[in-house]
Amino acid sequence: MFSHIPDIIYQAGNIVKKGFYSDKNINFKGSVDLVTEYDVMCENYLKDNLSTLFPSFKIIAEESNNKDIWDNSGNNIVIDPIDGTTNFVHGVPHIAISVGIYENGNGIYGAVYNPILDEFYSAETGKGAFLNGKEIKVSKTDSLINSLIATGFPYKQDNIGYTIGILEQVITKTRGIRRLGAASLDLCYTARGMFDIYYEEVLKPWDMAAGIIIVREAGGVATNMDGRKHNLDSQSILAGNSIIHKEFLKLLDTVKNR
Repeated sequence: MFSHIPDIIYQAGNIVKKGFYSDKNINFKGSVDLVTEYDVMCENYLKDNLSTLFPSFKIIAEESNNKDIWDNSGNNIVIDPIDGTTNFVHGVPHIAISVGIYENGNGIYGAVYNPILDEFYSAETGKGAFLNGKEIKVSKTDSLINSLIATGFPYKQDNIGYTIGILEQVITKTRGIRRLGAASLDLCYTARGMFDIYYEEVLKPWDMAAGIIIVREAGGVATNMDGRKHNLDSQSILAGNSIIHKEFLKLLDTVKNR
């Protein structure tokens, strides 16, 4: 069912890779939210080819008009053609193509591909998670003080006090924090055990759709930042191994209760 998807994504990766090493036309979706012609070309390529494979599925893609299309209980293909467009524009190699496939609202296949570093992450529900064909697992870290945390920040920051409060706790109670600028890769790095926890407050479905499937198939947990069940209508995410996930929820409670 999914055997042709990697080839499609690899071909899309050639578009992204060409753009990474070329001059770009940069447009603004907001004050700092960027889009290039390569985002659009990659997205169109993926939509055209994936819709042929899955004609009954709705396609939700970052650069398309998705108004009134999303169905959280339906069959959807969720695409981010270039996660980390700001990195892409500035020549930072932490970028990825992300494709998540959902049937009746449940994730059944996820793929995240970084064409610059040639890292292809994939997972099919019930069959494990893989990096370039080799199985990956979340970390076994069992204490918060020994954990490495990843996060991201929204373009529009409406709750800066809460964000800074979390950072203060993370800096003092963990081994450190990283912000690489591509949610799909942060989730994959969590799935392979590089990060023990990844959290972020404001995300879109295409940021998370594939990565959540990969984390869960790698043995991890993914919820909202309040610990509730996560779905693609959720805006926040907290993902990692189950022990550190529980500890991090307690850390978040200390920030909320200040």
